[in-house]
Amino acid sequence: MNRYDGIDKRIVSNVKVYARNLKRNSIFRSMDLEDLEQELMCEILSCMNRFDEHCGELEHFVRRVLNRRCLNLLKAYERKKRDSVIQFSEFCDEVGNKDADDVFKRYQDELEMHTEVSRFMDEMPIKYRLLYKLWADHSIVEIAQIFGVSRFAIFRDLKRIAFLLHYLRNSENQFLFLVGRKKMGKNLSAIETLNTKELSQLEVCDLADLSEQVSKLVNHTKELKEKLEDALNLRFSETVQSKLHDENKDTGTTKFYESGFQIVAEVPKKVTWDSDKIDEIIKTISEEKRKAIIKTTHVIDERKYVQLSPEDKSLFADARTVTPGKTKFKISIPEEV
Repeated sequence: MNRYDGIDKRIVSNVKVYARNLKRNSIFRSMDLEDLEQELMCEILSCMNRFDEHCGELEHFVRRVLNRRCLNLLKAYERKKRDSVIQFSEFCDEVGNKDADDVFKRYQDELEMHTEVSRFMDEMPIKYRLLYKLWADHSIVEIAQIFGVSRFAIFRDLKRIAFLLHYLRNSENQFLFLVGRKKMGKNLSAIETLNTKELSQLEVCDLADLSEQVSKLVNHTKELKEKLEDALNLRFSETVQSKLHDENKDTGTTKFYESGFQIVAEVPKKVTWDSDKIDEIIKTISEEKRKAIIKTTHVIDERKYVQLSPEDKSLFADARTVTPGKTKFKISIPEEV
């Protein structure tokens, strides 16, 4: 732990605050907090000879210096990233010789080092994830044949991936990544604006991407719904129980008011029956009463039915009806490509 004996507490306090804020940025998460503090402390101490107490307060001077240093650190990182992406872009533009595939594969390691492809590929449209996976074992020409496009279209898509990953890696540029991602594939608005026939005519990669986005949205909505229901239960459960108790009920619907709003709460019944006990009770009542009270449904487990002998199956054939249900589709990247 860094110790700053003899240094003004106002300087130490501001250095620690700025270092913590700097570490929250994804760029500096891998750095130790103490290293960031020392970096900022060295900067402020080297500038203290320019401080004039007659021109302003110490804290104001310290914050100006720290702001400038933090900004310079971010800019230096951005320059390094921008240079690597520009080099990649120029490479994509210039490639075109017969050895392009080999050169591109050699460049893959450098691309991963600068943009951390594996970390962010899950955020990309499914088409580009498949493209990256194919890239590991196929030539550019082969990939172009699989997608049914030219190899220069593949180069273009790889260039898009590089630029978007560059923005995604910096947490402050998430918006730029999302904007760019929309240009790379269909978003959910396509489902709203296109009719069913138009949707069915989209490329398979677009349908796969839309399907994945809808699944994520459904799961996220379910999580939000459960969280909100838990919050409502935590907020109003005591009032609901009190109201039901006053109405001599354990379950059912009750109504109350709070902050000008009417709140209706429904506590449903959850009924379970012991089938073994019911079997014993049935033996003690008449058949007429049994039919009037008890609803009986006979169902044969399909897994057990298919294991029956042909003779046993024929016994139940007339009672069995098979109809096709609604087809479900799942479009995904194959495990082996």
